[in-house]
Amino acid sequence: MAGITFNAAHRKLHIQEQLKAVLAAFRETLDAFVSDRMRRAVAQAEHIRPRRPQGTQPESIDAQ
Repeated sequence: MAGITFNAAHRKLHIQEQLKAVLAAFRETLDAFVSDRMRRAVAQAEHIRPRRPQGTQPESIDAQ
């Protein structure tokens, strides 16, 4: 009986370790995906509209 209990406990521990490993790999993949998307969004935003220092007026094309 003790052998069955030990085997079940050992299996449960093994499954928990496997689940932790899978979740860590998923978290790493998700972090890489989100990081890449954020970098692309920032690059695109900077390309579309460059940043201006706060309090400055936008330059007018018609003003000379």
